[in-house]
Amino acid sequence: MRRLSFVVVLGLVTVAGSGCSCSEPSLIDATVPFLDSGLDASNTDGGDVDGGDVDGGRMGRDGGVSGCSTEEICDDGLDADCDGLVDEGCGCVPGDTASCFLDDPSFRGVGACTDGRMLCSGDFEFGEWGPCEGSVGPTAEVCDAAGIDEDCDGAPNDGCGCSDGDPDLPCGRDEGECAAGVQRCVGGMRTDCEGAIGPAIEACDGLDNDCDGNIDEFLARGCGVAVGVCRRGTETCTAGVWGECAGAVAPIDELCDMLDNDCDGMVDEEVRRTCGSDIGACVAGTETCTDGVFGACTGRVDAVAETCNGMDDDCDSMTDEGLVRGCGTDVGLCVAGTETCSAGSWGVCAGSTPPGPELCDGTNDENCDGAVDEGCDCITGRMRGCGTDVGRCVAGSQTCNASGMWGACMGATDPRTETCDGTDDDCDGMTDEGCDCITGSTRACGSSVGECRQGTETCDAMGHWGPCLGSRGPTTEVCNMRDDNCNMMVDEGGVCPRFPPTAMCPAMQTTGVGMSVALVGAGSDPDGGAVGYRWTVVTAPVGSTATPSPTATASTSFTPDAAGSYTLQLCVTDDEGERTCCTVAVTATSPCMAPTAPTVTICGTSWDRRPVVEFTPVPAGIDYELVVDGVPYATVTNTGYNYHRPTAPIAVGGPPSPGTNSSIYVRACRETEPTCCTTSAATTVRMVEECTTPVAPTPLNIVFSEYVIDGDGGPCPGPTCEAGEAIELTNLSHCPVELTGNHFGYCNSTCSPGSARYMNFSAADVIPPRGVYVAIRERSASMCSYPFFGGPGGIFGLRVSGLQMLPLPSDPSSDNGWFAQAGGRFWIARGAYSTAPPNPMDVLTNINPYSTTAACTSTGFPAINQCGDIFAGSSPTMRLSPNQLGRLWRPCDAVTSPMPTVCN
Repeated sequence: MRRLSFVVVLGLVTVAGSGCSCSEPSLIDATVPFLDSGLDASNTDGGDVDGGDVDGGRMGRDGGVSGCSTEEICDDGLDADCDGLVDEGCGCVPGDTASCFLDDPSFRGVGACTDGRMLCSGDFEFGEWGPCEGSVGPTAEVCDAAGIDEDCDGAPNDGCGCSDGDPDLPCGRDEGECAAGVQRCVGGMRTDCEGAIGPAIEACDGLDNDCDGNIDEFLARGCGVAVGVCRRGTETCTAGVWGECAGAVAPIDELCDMLDNDCDGMVDEEVRRTCGSDIGACVAGTETCTDGVFGACTGRVDAVAETCNGMDDDCDSMTDEGLVRGCGTDVGLCVAGTETCSAGSWGVCAGSTPPGPELCDGTNDENCDGAVDEGCDCITGRMRGCGTDVGRCVAGSQTCNASGMWGACMGATDPRTETCDGTDDDCDGMTDEGCDCITGSTRACGSSVGECRQGTETCDAMGHWGPCLGSRGPTTEVCNMRDDNCNMMVDEGGVCPRFPPTAMCPAMQTTGVGMSVALVGAGSDPDGGAVGYRWTVVTAPVGSTATPSPTATASTSFTPDAAGSYTLQLCVTDDEGERTCCTVAVTATSPCMAPTAPTVTICGTSWDRRPVVEFTPVPAGIDYELVVDGVPYATVTNTGYNYHRPTAPIAVGGPPSPGTNSSIYVRACRETEPTCCTTSAATTVRMVEECTTPVAPTPLNIVFSEYVIDGDGGPCPGPTCEAGEAIELTNLSHCPVELTGNHFGYCNSTCSPGSARYMNFSAADVIPPRGVYVAIRERSASMCSYPFFGGPGGIFGLRVSGLQMLPLPSDPSSDNGWFAQAGGRFWIARGAYSTAPPNPMDVLTNINPYSTTAACTSTGFPAINQCGDIFAGSSPTMRLSPNQLGRLWRPCDAVTSPMPTVCN
């Protein structure tokens, strides 16, 4: 398959060979207008089709220079570009003939000037016009008795000699609005055609203004407006009257839809609607359209629940309907009743029993407040104990009176002031609170530590201890081997001479990473006191966390966890707080040969958060661990694999430009020694969150291409040969693009019915984000089955259409044959297909026109005749592999000789 030279593709992401190019796509010029292949019926001066002047020319009927067009105009039978050929490059049906005229159009059909004939030749669907044979143009006037107008100026024998008295000669013509004249003999010479009325520009008036035997022929004009949703149409003249404006879209009342429906150049202007209700107490409001959406309902008063006020509050056209409410209460001994609303007022409470005074009876709620005996301390007549039996107190009793209040406490012994006598005088459960001791008791006081001696304290009448009598307290410490200051230490504070401890460390040690080494140390105190030990790591390689164990003994063990040099320190501390330290050096060597760090290549943007990581092929005995943002997400153990694509998104994404950055690197580790690893350089990848909200196609988010599909299988032709043509739409956005409501159309330069093919897209036709949509059109004689489109097949981002090109109802054969390359038109446009090319304002993207002679410059693969010059009866011969459809969007295309060879 090959992209043909006419494909309009700007700034596509190209993936080929090793690595990838990840430039963002640029905008696409989708505004190329359709060429006007019609002839301006008002142009009779031989100039260009719009009536302007052009360079070059040929002799006109008036003796001046008649202008030539810069390009040929099809189907007019004239040599518009003055190159001696008629309608060259215009399509025709082989075998057809047509009239033709090689000279200036002003001579055509005048005097001796007559049309010739040309034949359409060719064996294909569309032929080419042959030479114009038999065309007679103007020659020098011959003064003949027959009065033939050889120079085709409407006056025979003009400029010829005559004799006075010779009869007048008729000249001109009486056809249509033209009138014949006469040539007189004046001064021995024939005059011009006097009194004649010549042809004029055809007008829509029911007359033959150009005197060609036809009335109002080929008269059409634009109508309507192209403002807002309106579209211009065409009026055709018939019998002197302009017909209806066909194909136009007329204005309608403005709607709230962000469109200019009434085609006045403004959108959603003055669009309002009523909201709410005007019934009862309700008041209707107004909603105003802004940006295609009706706003809040302003000024509205809504319905509320009906209340007893004589008004229709709930706006149902009834007042105070059904309003009944309870009255009174069913609490306690009370019984509730009901009230009914009438004329805005509540009636009496019928059927109720009201509350009475509350009694302290312990049973009933006489005042109906939901509580029994509220305000009562007790039930009348009941008795209870009072006072306390704690300490030296004795309890009594109380009786409840008629008011529900407890009477006086009878027979009780009450508390008295507490004294320090060993009893609970105030009956609070505590004895002698506030007393330090029982009056008259004694206890020892002072200290008997070191040189100190204890005395005696006596409790006074207030329960407090008196002075310590007979004790001896601490004195200043002196160097006498005694505890003079009674702090359980002897001769402390430097009162006696002292010496620091000694510390001894082993010689330098060498070991391997992960291998333990014994460190034997020693220490002593010259003063004869006890000593303590502490091992610490002073220096270590970067990243090491190894520590000695144990740390508080003279000897310890140490296991390095990284290669390099360590310094360990042993400190010895004596009983006087003096400390001496020494160090020992430990060298750890690596136990393995670290593998070579892999080289990693990743495309800078991942549109599905499943980036393809390409790396140096995995060596034997090595595992590759892939890490994103510091977290491992995959391990590749297969020897020879050179890429990895995750089965699911590996990081949080964001919208395009720029997405969310993630850092990815690869760690290579030996299978036999998992800690023996090296790490690649980290690469930043922009993760783009896939959009799930479909959007409509625009000239900025789709690219339109046409492909020739060559044989994939064979032989060709035959039942296993795959051949055909395809249109492809590429989605440049990160959201799905819905094609529904649009169509694909094609026609040749004349847009004849027999040249048209089309498809109307449906809701099922969606282009995946950053993907492609392919629709296949088979040849009429093809037996292709397209087996490589049987399913996804690992093709990334491909949507294959189930639609077929449709024939026009007027020409059932219009779905046969190849697309014609010369001057044809391809387009994607809004709305359903019609037989005429769409309004340029509705065209989303097109290819118009394209040629078979241009060089193949677009990205693709060889097709038959290199540039896709396909014609009826030819058979594709180039075999292409299935994965070449949508190849620009396949992740595996970024990998050189991918292993494995199939990538999903």
